[in-house]
Amino acid sequence: MPTNTNSRNATAIGLIGIGVLFLIAQFTGFSFMGLLWPLFIVGFGAIFLYFAYTGDRHTTGLAVPGAIISGTGAILFYQNITGHWSSWAYAWALYPAFVGLALVFMGRRHNNESMERSGDGLVKWGLIAFAGLWALFEILIFGGNNWLVSTLLPLVLIGAGVYMLFQNREKEKIVYSRNGHRKNDDLQERINAALAEEDDQII
Repeated sequence: MPTNTNSRNATAIGLIGIGVLFLIAQFTGFSFMGLLWPLFIVGFGAIFLYFAYTGDRHTTGLAVPGAIISGTGAILFYQNITGHWSSWAYAWALYPAFVGLALVFMGRRHNNESMERSGDGLVKWGLIAFAGLWALFEILIFGGNNWLVSTLLPLVLIGAGVYMLFQNREKEKIVYSRNGHRKNDDLQERINAALAEEDDQII
């Protein structure tokens, strides 16, 4: 029941927000649809992500199309508000990162370490490829005149660094946990062996 209520509340808030935008457009003549249409693509992808997150293990695969569609909408939104459509020359390099994020989510949901590592690798190499192609096109080919574009690479590098630090911390926790379990198992085996020896001596 709470989940259904939350879903209805989210839908109601979304409808109110859309209605307010249409009213503002009606009185100001500003075309929100012309500016914000990529957000509908983001929202469509978010539906897949929602069911992947809230469903069982059988629905986690929806994270892949959800990440790709939402990522495409985000790229289009940036290009639409800046007019920098030529950024498709290197923006395509983000798609491995989108797929990688989905695989990381799926790997954690399925407790599949191999899948999580594969996703982590796709994210890292996708961001590295994107940063390299950005530098090639924006600095050497396009000239880097757009101030918004000129801030994108540092933000991507910062985001990549934060992501890598987070992943390293998670891996350290996993390794520490596994080592702790191994130590406990070894201790338990020694205790069992000692008890077995005492039993043999008593007999």
